[in-house]
Amino acid sequence: MPLIAMNREMGSLGKDVAAGLEQVLGMKVRHHEMIDHLASRARIRKSHVVSFIEGTQGLLERLTTDQLRLRVLTADEILSMAESDDAIILRGWGATSLLKEVPHAVRVCVSASRRTRVQRMMARLSSDNVAEVERIVAQNDEAAQAVMRRHFHIDTRDINEYDVGFNTDRVSVEQCVDEIAKMVRSPQFAETDESRARLRDVALAHHVLAALRTHGSTGRFSVRAVARDGLVRLYGTVDHIEQSDSCSDVAGRIRGVRVLENHLNVAEVTGRRKVQGPGET
Repeated sequence: MPLIAMNREMGSLGKDVAAGLEQVLGMKVRHHEMIDHLASRARIRKSHVVSFIEGTQGLLERLTTDQLRLRVLTADEILSMAESDDAIILRGWGATSLLKEVPHAVRVCVSASRRTRVQRMMARLSSDNVAEVERIVAQNDEAAQAVMRRHFHIDTRDINEYDVGFNTDRVSVEQCVDEIAKMVRSPQFAETDESRARLRDVALAHHVLAALRTHGSTGRFSVRAVARDGLVRLYGTVDHIEQSDSCSDVAGRIRGVRVLENHLNVAEVTGRRKVQGPGET
């Protein structure tokens, strides 16, 4: 099914573009639906999930919330939705980064100049306080950029992170919708057996990470998972062989795992700790 991942800035008209695509392509926008489920899985308040995603967490929330657990669960939710049989638009939540290896996913950035976005937000908020609205837009931009840097190691303004970008200072919502719809319908972004397989691989790796992070016996270990055609490899560091066995046990139960290879470094065997590699959680 068609799959669009969209990143947008406050006042960029990204919501309008998503709504237009929903109507033209018969797709479903997914954004807020994950909040309740995530809050339940992470056992935290919905407000904490929202502040985590939007990068507005206060000091107390940062100290009392397991950031890594919530990040892993968020990624798991996004990829579970991407695997569904619905044609969907995933707006925000790091979807553009998580789906970068999926050939049929169209990754979109909708932006506009700060000045234009401030003017739009003044109209939306019915405010004539330029300084206050500028502050709101600036804080939102900084928070969104911080979240993407912290959790996905990317710059939201880097066009290389997307398949296409639109500046709504000059391009209308209708034009954005038309161009994105053409991409979705093009052979280049057609869903194939190979692209579906790649989505399954990416999703399976995150399903395994989520299971490991939420299980009582494995939740505190540094583990990275790589999946390919049902073969899952675990990398990282644990203290004892029993912990390594627990990771194998938990990961091996996940639906879709056909073969499991445990490459975890065991400190008690090697006598030293392995330096954590890129992407390890």
